[in-house]
Order: sequence, then C-alpha cells, then structure tokens
Amino acid sequence: MAESPSLKLKLSLFWFAYFAGLGVFFPFYGLFLEQELHLSPSQVGLVLAAIPWVGLIAQPLWGRAADRRGSRRSTLVLCLSGAAAAYALLGLLPSFWQILGGTIALASFSTAVVPMGTAVSLAALTQPSLAKPGLAKPGLPKPGGGGSRFGVVRVWGTVGFLVAVLCLPHALEWLQTSDLGPWQGLGWLFPLVALWTLAAVPWILLLPPSRGLAVRSEPGDTRRLLRHPPVTRLLILVFFANLSLQAPIQLFPLLVTARGGNAEWISQMWVLMLLVEIPLIGFLSPGLRKVGARGLLSLGLLSEGLRWMATGLISDLEVFRWIQLLHGVGVAGIFIGSAIYLEEAAPERSRATGQSLVATAAGSGTILSLGGGGWIFERFGPESPYFLAGAGCLALALVAHRGLPTPSRPSLDYT
Repeated sequence: MAESPSLKLKLSLFWFAYFAGLGVFFPFYGLFLEQELHLSPSQVGLVLAAIPWVGLIAQPLWGRAADRRGSRRSTLVLCLSGAAAAYALLGLLPSFWQILGGTIALASFSTAVVPMGTAVSLAALTQPSLAKPGLAKPGLPKPGGGGSRFGVVRVWGTVGFLVAVLCLPHALEWLQTSDLGPWQGLGWLFPLVALWTLAAVPWILLLPPSRGLAVRSEPGDTRRLLRHPPVTRLLILVFFANLSLQAPIQLFPLLVTARGGNAEWISQMWVLMLLVEIPLIGFLSPGLRKVGARGLLSLGLLSEGLRWMATGLISDLEVFRWIQLLHGVGVAGIFIGSAIYLEEAAPERSRATGQSLVATAAGSGTILSLGGGGWIFERFGPESPYFLAGAGCLALALVAHRGLPTPSRPSLDYT
C-alpha cells in the first residue's frame, strides 16, 4: 500500500511554508543589516557568519536529543516555534551587538529545522510493512522506503521559496505604507518570516503517528554511526562539496556585476534556476530508482563541476545565464542525493542524528569556503573561485562514483 494523499499534502505544505519564510529572509537579511541598521560590511559578515557557526553545535545536539527521546516530531515543532519567536524579535533590535545576539538565538533553533524536517518527512513516508527481505536491489531505494518519494514533497519547498522571492517586493511596498505595527521598511521581513515559520507547525502536528517518528536510539548509536563506512565517507564528501560550492554561490552576484550585469540580471538568473529545479526535484523518484542515491550524488557533482568551469570561462552574459540551468541538476543531485543516501545508510533510530551530521558537515565546509573564497576572489580575480569549484566538483563526482560504498545500514540496526 502507498502513503495517503493527505500525508503527502501535509508534508508538502510544511515544506512550502517553511521555505517561503526562507525566501523572505535570506535574500534580504544582509540588505536589512546594511540599509536599516547601517552596519559596516565587516559587521554584516560577522552577523551572517554566526548562523553556520552556531549550526555546527545546534544541529547535532537537536538531532541526538530527538533520537534519544524518540521525539522527532515534537523536537521539530519546538525548533520551528523557537525560530519564529527569534525572527519576530530580530526586527526590533537596534544595535550591532543586540542583532548579533538575536541571530545567534535564531540560529540555535533555525539551523536544525531542515535536517529535522528531512528526518521527519522520511520517517513519515516510510512503509516498513512493504520492505520484504530480498526484494530491494543493492543501492536502490528500498520498497516502502521514504527516499524515493521524498522529492515529491520536498519540491514544494523550492516552490515556496520562489513564490516568496517573487511576491516579497510587492508585499513590502504595501506594508511600508501601512501603520500595522512597530516595523519599518525592510523590518517587515521579520514578522513575515515569523508567520510563515509558524504556518509550518500545524502540518507537522497533524502527521499520523508512526514507528519511525517514535523509535528511540540506544547509547553509543552516534559513535557507531560515525564509524559506519558509508556514513563516514558521505560526511567527508559533503564537507568537500560545500567547501567547493558555497563561495561561488555567495559570490555569484559579484561575478555577474563584474561581467556587466546588474540586480535585474541576478534576479532573472535565480528565477530561471529555481524554475528548472522544481521539476527536477519533483520528478526525482523515477530517476532515483534507476541510478540510486550514489548515482544521483555523482550526477549533481558533475553538473556543478561543468557549471562552474563554464561560468569562469564564458563572459557573454546571455550564454552565461543559460549555463546556470545546471544549478537545478546540482541541487537535486547533491542535496537530495545526500539526504537519501544517509537515509539508506543510517539506522532508523538514528535518522535525525544522521541528517543533522550531514548538515553539520555541510556547514563546516560552508564556513571554510566563505572564508577563503572572498580572499581568492580579491587576490586572483573573480573567475578564480569558479575554476577551483569546478575542478573540485569534477574530482568529487569521480570520488562519489568510485569511492562511496553501496549504502547499507550497519548490522547493529536494532537490538
């Protein structure tokens, strides 16, 4: 039997609402810090850097706590509620030190939402009764497993992000002429993202109970998980993938302007990338059954390698824009592929811990990438980070194909 349409609908609405909030917040938070609070570029950098730094601690702590207590759903609701409260508070903080403290408080909740939401979605989508011994082929999604259907619900997060990015300017224009609250100008970002984040909560509370949501981990499971070769190698791969990718993504607007583009060009490219990403993630299931999570990771890394190499080489903005269509393949391959690979390699009772460790590995790579990417950009020219990212992703694509073992759960799955 398959999961009910209502289950898919609830999970889809959760991802839509939460990512709509991210679409309101992340593209414009740095702009708010600069224009409304008049922070210096170095202060803006410190505030934004606080989010991945705090995530290194918060993500594994929340994941381990959820697994040990068998409280994945209630932990996700707590993280969403705490993040919503912190978002609402941020818009009322007037100084650098206060906004830095508020961002740290926000990150302590918000950075755990995506890995926890992934774990909850995969647990809810899993149908253990369908998993019969000998039925699944190595490396492919197990019958009844949630991995092959995860893309169908996760794609609505991308849809929500796109809708928010497109609609926010119009919403701000209307809100800035109203007298509805204490927020002014770009400060309206914060109540909007808080409301979207709260709107994600009911859909998690309405999920039906399942064994995957309530099973508890055992003492020592995290240590055993970290020693399991598929998980260990995946974490290393995710770290180096984000080390290669994150600086080019964050520096992308600077490269576009260096090539003669402007804010309108940047906006059009992002909309185009998201429009391609939506069908790729949404129709992930048939492709996943053919290539498996490992093949999906290799394809994503290969796509990003070709994308960034071509981005560094081509100066014609029209051609440059169409090359960015490879972004959708990269996102579907790397970020969805790593989540599903972990799902197939980690015990059910360590699901939230495993997804949080993947997010922590990604955050570690992001911090180092952003720290070094800007220096390389300034020292060796705007194309330099893109050549390095392209070479790194192409090498990692080969590693993923040849070095990642077939995902399998450790023998000490259940006791």
